[in-house]
Amino acid sequence: MINRISDLIAATQAASNMSPNALMGHLRRRLRNKLVPKRAAAYRADLACLAYRFPAFKRNEAAVELAQMVAQFYLAEYKTTIPGCFEGRFDILNARFDFGEGPIDWRFEGDEGNRQIRRANLAQFGFVAAAMLCDPRRTLAMVDRLVPDFLLSADFTQGQDFSELWHPYIASRRVLALTAAALLMPPELDATRAARRLRSFARLNAAFVLGNLETELGFNHLERNLAALGLFGLSRKTFPARIATALRTQHDAVVLHSIGEDGVQKERSAMYQGLTVQSLRIFAALPIWDAAQREAIDGRLAAVERALAALTLGDDQPVLFNDGWLGEAPTGSDIVGSIRPGFTVMPDAGYVRLAGKDWVAVFDAGAIGPDENPGHGHPDFLSVEASFGPHRLLVDPGTFSYSAGSMRDELRAWTAHNGPCFVGPQPVTFLGSFKVGKRSAAEIIAAGEADGMQMTTGRLAFDRHELTRTVRLLRDGRLEIADAWAGEGEAQTRFLVPAEWQIERRGKTLTFHRDGLGVRLGVEGARVEIGKAKWSRYYDVLEDAHEILLHPEAAKAISTFRPL
Repeated sequence: MINRISDLIAATQAASNMSPNALMGHLRRRLRNKLVPKRAAAYRADLACLAYRFPAFKRNEAAVELAQMVAQFYLAEYKTTIPGCFEGRFDILNARFDFGEGPIDWRFEGDEGNRQIRRANLAQFGFVAAAMLCDPRRTLAMVDRLVPDFLLSADFTQGQDFSELWHPYIASRRVLALTAAALLMPPELDATRAARRLRSFARLNAAFVLGNLETELGFNHLERNLAALGLFGLSRKTFPARIATALRTQHDAVVLHSIGEDGVQKERSAMYQGLTVQSLRIFAALPIWDAAQREAIDGRLAAVERALAALTLGDDQPVLFNDGWLGEAPTGSDIVGSIRPGFTVMPDAGYVRLAGKDWVAVFDAGAIGPDENPGHGHPDFLSVEASFGPHRLLVDPGTFSYSAGSMRDELRAWTAHNGPCFVGPQPVTFLGSFKVGKRSAAEIIAAGEADGMQMTTGRLAFDRHELTRTVRLLRDGRLEIADAWAGEGEAQTRFLVPAEWQIERRGKTLTFHRDGLGVRLGVEGARVEIGKAKWSRYYDVLEDAHEILLHPEAAKAISTFRPL
């Protein structure tokens, strides 16, 4: 009974933060899911008519260059599935599925729980763009076999298709993959049946996305919709007028309102940050903008690239604050080159990067996410992720899964992160996979560098609790983290360290060793407890970690990491 009341409160709080436009959009989506299956044949015919009216396909230098970029993103995601995909074997998010030479079961159960992420991932057809870089003829043969099979399975007769196989986000990813594959295909293959089928399928998906823009969700969903339509439009003899109108109309919603002036995507996921770079590079190449829109795109693109570099650790991979896992995009250097910023404050997002000879540390003193759609947020408040040399030392617990349940709840719990907290009180409440009821926000109250020292201080206050953390990277290479608590309850700080680091303890001093590197942690003002834990940097994969709990003996504790 208590859980039901808590869920009802969380649902009410989540709904209260939605705009009327978002509420209407969700209602329209639910109505579509009910009505379309009753007239599936007519709906398919309407889509086909819209697809037919798009101008014919035509390669051009700008579109092909973007296709190369898109295909490289997909290659990072699907590299282990080639060449197996040509024979029906697919590596999808760290699991292998062998469908053999027969038809693919597009409704296969690939995940436990309510979110069939692997099913949706296969339906993105991203492997087609990646495979086209490797073996165009075998890729076309695969497309010739898979497309009719998919259209028979996903024929709009089931309302759930709009949540999975024909989810507009998935269809957008399909448009990007199919369009990139068509552009990269050797021209001598253009007249083959398989090539015509690929282009026709891309047209159909573009028509679907154009008619189902996710304006009610906005943010990374609408961004994917528009990026897909942008690349598709650029691959036409003339840019389709209806697509150009949609892009211009939604320009501000994505370019100005979904991305902060500091360049961070407002859902604050570094995994999606890489995809935002891709989207803005597509937008920047389109010939449809007015002068103000183009200036905004160019400015945001530069900021987004800098922010991605600032959110990248010493292993060339992004931080894992909020929802995210590694492998969804290429490495940081593959996306933005050798940019490696030093001290960087990202005030809109609430992130601060401290970087020195061996250290990269990123501090999170921001909100749970945008009020309109905070579903990808985790209570990482005042948490730190840090790498020493090329290895992660302080790690976020990660995401593991989007399916609602104990594992998702455990890894995104406030007490699971590398920050100061109270055991019991909750700054945020969740319902299901993505609904957020009660919200809180940390804030940066100081940040700067002087005399070779970098520092930042953040604060979190909710109910009758207040916590502060100061992070300093000193000239001699020490990383110092000072935590303070005010309020009733059991206070603690948690640090999560990958098990690849060997750990030795002498009283309140811990020494970590890995691959010839060493770091010594000294603790003042707290009792130290060491245990075992798990973390997840790859989807559906748990890895061992050391859990270091600090139980403060007073209102403040200081942890100092010293290179050896």
